Amino acid sequence: MLKPLLKPIKKYEVTPVQTATMPDPLYPPEEIITLTDLLRSAPHVTTKQTCEQTLKVMFSYPEAESIVVCDKLHRPVGLIMCGRFFFRVNGRAGMDGFYMQRIVKLMTQKPLIVDVSSSVSNVQQQAEERAEYFRNDSIIVTEQERVLGIITATDLRQGYRS
Repeated sequence: MLKPLLKPIKKYEVTPVQTATMPDPLYPPEEIITLTDLLRSAPHVTTKQTCEQTLKVMFSYPEAESIVVCDKLHRPVGLIMCGRFFFRVNGRAGMDGFYMQRIVKLMTQKPLIVDVSSSVSNVQQQAEERAEYFRNDSIIVTEQERVLGIITATDLRQGYRS
């Protein structure tokens, strides 16, 4: 006669269940993530370039949300949000009104610029204090006053890069 492989269980037998708890993290989450973790590259233009030249740069980098406007020493002086820029140059005034103008006329004059050593929580606070119109603008990250890249407002809110 064959022996059963499994031991029969009594009909209403209850077995104890162990619960495991996760250890507390060593650091708060905002200290784990740094600005370099969220950093994205962004195309640059100079203050001397026209809207037409900037539009060509925008089409060369279709995945970019923004374009950083820099002076000749590669320091950021403004920001172009690609969606807003595209709608403005294709608006009622049309390209004729903007094509030959310098980009400084359409850039955000006072973008949020932070040093790479800043804490994520501090940058999040500064970003939320911006005027409503600029809350979704990218944040320019610098090191020794030179552009390293940008952080999108979405990535900053979520705390990671997609």
